Amino acid sequence: MSFLTWPAALMAASISLPLLLLLYFLKLRRVERTISSTLLWKKAVQDLQVNAPFQRLRKNILLLLQFLLLAAVLLAIAGPVTNFIRQPERNVVLLIDQSASMKTTEPDGRTRIEHAQEAARDFIENLNSGSKAMVVAFSDRAEVICTFSNDKRRLQERIDSIVPNDGRSRIGEALQLAVAYSSSFMETGGTGGDFNPESLQIADIELFSDGRISDAADEFVTRAKMIHHVIGQATDNVGITAFDVRREIDRPGVISVFAQVQNFGSKEVTLDASMFLDDKLKDVQQITLGPNRDATSRPSSGDDAAVSGRNVLFEPFDHDAGGVLSVKLSRKDDFMVDNIVTGPIDPPRSIRILVVCDDRETAYMLERVFRDALEINDVTLMAAASYDNASEEEIAVEGRSAFDLVVIANHDTNRLLPGNYLFFGGIPQIDSLSVDGEIDENFFVTWREGHPLLRYVALDNVYTIKWKRLKLPLHAARLVDGEDSTAMALITDPGHRYVVVAFDLLESNFRMQPAFPIFIQNTVDYLSGGAVTDASKLIVPGDTFSVPTPPGAQTMTVVRPDGTEEEIDVNERHTVTFGKTRQVGPYLAKFDDEASTVETYCANILDATESTIRPNMALSMAGEAIESVSGDVEVNEPLWPWAVGLALVLLLVEWWIYNRRVMI
Repeated sequence: MSFLTWPAALMAASISLPLLLLLYFLKLRRVERTISSTLLWKKAVQDLQVNAPFQRLRKNILLLLQFLLLAAVLLAIAGPVTNFIRQPERNVVLLIDQSASMKTTEPDGRTRIEHAQEAARDFIENLNSGSKAMVVAFSDRAEVICTFSNDKRRLQERIDSIVPNDGRSRIGEALQLAVAYSSSFMETGGTGGDFNPESLQIADIELFSDGRISDAADEFVTRAKMIHHVIGQATDNVGITAFDVRREIDRPGVISVFAQVQNFGSKEVTLDASMFLDDKLKDVQQITLGPNRDATSRPSSGDDAAVSGRNVLFEPFDHDAGGVLSVKLSRKDDFMVDNIVTGPIDPPRSIRILVVCDDRETAYMLERVFRDALEINDVTLMAAASYDNASEEEIAVEGRSAFDLVVIANHDTNRLLPGNYLFFGGIPQIDSLSVDGEIDENFFVTWREGHPLLRYVALDNVYTIKWKRLKLPLHAARLVDGEDSTAMALITDPGHRYVVVAFDLLESNFRMQPAFPIFIQNTVDYLSGGAVTDASKLIVPGDTFSVPTPPGAQTMTVVRPDGTEEEIDVNERHTVTFGKTRQVGPYLAKFDDEASTVETYCANILDATESTIRPNMALSMAGEAIESVSGDVEVNEPLWPWAVGLALVLLLVEWWIYNRRVMI
């Protein structure tokens, strides 16, 4: 315990304590009476002795109570506090995570965002009065909630206004805002001097988050000191991390649904996964999931131990029309946002394939597989140079690839319109993927048999002369591996899906194996699937979607998942964009044209990082460890109200004793 205003209390004590004693020794005023004896007036005689100075104080409970009363008042004046930490004046940026995982319910019934707000409010309360703070909320995007201010009440009110959304947690933009707002540029040599980079001053950063940040491995340029206030304790969660809807190529009227369900908790669970079409139940699958390896230190025992993740294949069903399909998990856990996934389905149509290849043998082989084995007639062949230089009208429709699948052999390209791609011996030129030389391998060592791309694909007898050593992004799915490198991977970026095969088909016997046409069919099913769902209609919360404007439409009304509506004027635009998609679920875009056109877009999390709700106690940024502290912040707890209360109690006791005239 410490005292904020002890000098004032000491000064008051030096004045009040002598006065109390002086009042006790004051001469009493009495009325003179003539009596026959003082025998019965012993107390009165003792009272006379009190008026004489320098007498020994007699025991008097009223005097003791008065001393205690005065001590309590002086204690209140001293301003006692507990957990007091005096901090120097400084500038601070509070980064508060408002992503989907902050909706997790903690054991006390409150959500993580509520715990983060409480911890941030306590932190503000504990700041030195001369300090200034700024508040930034972030998920996939960042927003300045309050600029630098020393008004604690205003800062706390703005913190309370933060609302969580269903976006992913990405801190890059929040750090940029923190640096931009907190930087002060000091010029040398007056106002006309040159800028000195070393004079850049960056405020301290206090991060309030559960630490599940998807871009934590990215490079961030900042010299700011950062402290991570770890929020949350809950770990129990089962979520859907992958979802796909496909039409069978030979039977376009039949729909197959795939979902990947994963247990992120520490206990084995059994639950039902239900599939709905337009809210009508179509199929139910019961699954058992073992504990997550990262959530428990106890290894699984026995060959039949349940795995923590499973692929759920629902019963195919006939459906020739459109609609909204959803998969729901029956189990209630600490994080319910990832327990449902939705997707719009379109009526069946023919598949379009584009093959980009300069080698005639490879092009002919791929064309024959598509036309003869898969009975896809709309196959276009194009040379690599022609593809790179093609006009938008040739290969694009409304800014997206005009083909359901683009197969590129032995060619690296950055001509990557939003769409689906299969690469053989080449790679898409994207920032997260590169090649680090070649490696000589003979046979594949492991492959993911349960993945839809490798279903029924036997790779035991497949060998290659060599393949490229791929440097893959962290979110890539490694499908086929050699001893120390990956031969096939799936990379998903917003608007793009790439299946990258790291070897040339002519340098492998893969093309001659029965597994090859099965793999091609799986790829078509997985990436195009008869266009049962336009890839642009499956979005991540926070993404922007573009809707083609039907003829005659004047306005577009968007109905959000929570039922709220927003009307947008079309103004003769060919497409209308909408970006307020921070909630998971279906978004209905309704037009006022004669046909009353309705387009459906669905936002889903499908992110294992966000579904892993176990707090990250060892957060790293760009490879550097960040200091972590508990989310509970020690603050000044004033004790003067208790001292005042004690003084009132003592006053009442003294009044009661005085009125009963109890003196010893």
